[in-house]
Amino acid sequence: MNLVEHLKSRHLDVDLHRPMLDETEGVATFFMWNLSGQMVGYQQYRPSGDKKVNNSPREGKYFTFRKLPTVGVWGVESLHLTPHVVFVCEGLFDAARLTSRGVSAVAVFTCNPGKDVQNWLTLLNRKVVCVCDGDKAGAMLAKYGDVSLCLLGGKDLGECSDECLDMLVKEFV
Repeated sequence: MNLVEHLKSRHLDVDLHRPMLDETEGVATFFMWNLSGQMVGYQQYRPSGDKKVNNSPREGKYFTFRKLPTVGVWGVESLHLTPHVVFVCEGLFDAARLTSRGVSAVAVFTCNPGKDVQNWLTLLNRKVVCVCDGDKAGAMLAKYGDVSLCLLGGKDLGECSDECLDMLVKEFV
C-alpha cells in the first residue's frame, strides 16, 4: 500500500488537506496554521515508524515541530465546512475522521494547548466541541470547548464505528 492509500485508509481527504508526501521516505507532512494564514509548525507522520520513539524525525511514527509561542492548528482548511461549529481533537487522524464526514475539525497536537488556543478558538465565533480520548489526557483537552465529548474506555475516534461517528456529528450539525 502506498502512502496516499494508507492516508485514505485513515479517513484523510488528501484533496482537502493536501499533505506534503515523500513516497521514497514514506513520510507525510501536515502543516499547522494560525488565523493569520501563517505556517507555524508541522507534524510528520511515518506509518512505518516506531510509536514508542518520542518525537524523533527519523525513527518515530510522529514528529511535531511548532514555532513557540505561536498558536497554530492543523485543519484550518476545513473551517468552511460547518461555519457554526468546529470540532477540536488532539490528533490529526481524529480530526480527519470528522472532516471526512463533512464537518470542520482541527487538531491541536496536544492535550493541553493553553490559553492562547482557547482564545484562538473563541475568535472563530462558533460552538467549540472538544472530542476527547477517554483517558487522563482527554480530560485535560475537555476544558477548551463549549461542549466536550469524552470517549469511553480510553478509545479515540479512530476506534469508533461509523454509526457512532455519524451520531456524534448529527448531534451538533
